[in-house]
Amino acid sequence: MIAPVLYLIRKEFLQIFRDHAMRGIIFVVPLIQLMIFSYAVTTDLKDIRIAILDNDKTIASRNLISALVESDYFKLVSTAPNPKHLRHNLLTSDADVTLWIPLGFSEDLATGNGAQVALNVDGSNSSIALRALGYTEAVVRLQAMKSLESFIQASITIPSNQTPSTNWDLQDEDQIATSPRIVPQIMNPRLIEPVMRFFYNPTLESRYYMIPGILVLLITLISAFLTGMAVVKEKELGTLEQLMVSPLTPAQLIAGKTIPFVVLAYFELAVATTFAILWFKLPLVGSIPLLALCALVYLLVTLGVGLLVSTISNTQQQAMFTVWFFLIFGILMSGFFFPIENMPVIIQKITVINPLRYFIEIIRGIFLRGATFDDVLPNLLPMLVIGLVIFSAAIMRFRKRTK
Repeated sequence: MIAPVLYLIRKEFLQIFRDHAMRGIIFVVPLIQLMIFSYAVTTDLKDIRIAILDNDKTIASRNLISALVESDYFKLVSTAPNPKHLRHNLLTSDADVTLWIPLGFSEDLATGNGAQVALNVDGSNSSIALRALGYTEAVVRLQAMKSLESFIQASITIPSNQTPSTNWDLQDEDQIATSPRIVPQIMNPRLIEPVMRFFYNPTLESRYYMIPGILVLLITLISAFLTGMAVVKEKELGTLEQLMVSPLTPAQLIAGKTIPFVVLAYFELAVATTFAILWFKLPLVGSIPLLALCALVYLLVTLGVGLLVSTISNTQQQAMFTVWFFLIFGILMSGFFFPIENMPVIIQKITVINPLRYFIEIIRGIFLRGATFDDVLPNLLPMLVIGLVIFSAAIMRFRKRTK
């Protein structure tokens, strides 16, 4: 029972490694994809181009500008002399964000009247625009709070017998340190200072979120594509008919055809995971055996897809495009790029039958949060059911063709 399967597995490995194109797909393409996708597929915003018009020209306005341009998120592309020039930077796409600091900004900030600045954002890319606006607002609010605190601290050093002056020059640092120009209602503010801590991804790097998803794609490509193409290749060469009339049973034939790709998929997962940990510093907090178990359940799905496609395809190209057709929808509805919660309700319901959704969630949980078996079970069970259904359908159709 076992010996014929082992001979068939040996034959499959020999056939795979003799094919130069297949060797490239197995060993070279995944590493190239991991490198390119990990650097290219990112949601981090850096070097947001900003143009600034400062009509106030005070210490507070200069501090605000410094806080923006000295951060890692913004790149100052223009210091506009007038509003028309500022608007021109936005219309010509020379700037992503424009900031207009009006005259009296520092005085309004000091007196507690509610200082305002004008932010304009290029909204042609709504996703980037909203995040760029959020970054800018965060820096503006933080710097405004720092400036307000400095004004308050300066006022506290003033003797109580001094009367408020109305001729405070906000551009004079020495005068700020000695002037009592702070209104009474903000002398003793009650400020809320949140202490924030980000769990699982303290530096908020998008690659920690993206790379586990990329590992899922690599396993999918290796197992689904190669399984379908390998079986169809036997059909093209006419050797599949020879295997069908051999003493091998359909179960032995299926095992001999799928086990080599299980081994290759685990090899790819091990290499890609090691590369991601050493090169991209991706943390692996969870259990490696649990990751291997979940990967085995997912391979039940992908190998079933490859085997099923091989029964309805007559050429390798047809098998490849058939797998790719379904894979595109699986990737887009898996939560790899966009959160499933943000999708329309009808699409969210469709994703219930998408195995990529469950495995991406599992692998991210194991890598970043150290998820346990109980944690992954809600995603593992639906994936197991989908895998059993697909693989059973593939076996039934494959057996019909062997009879």
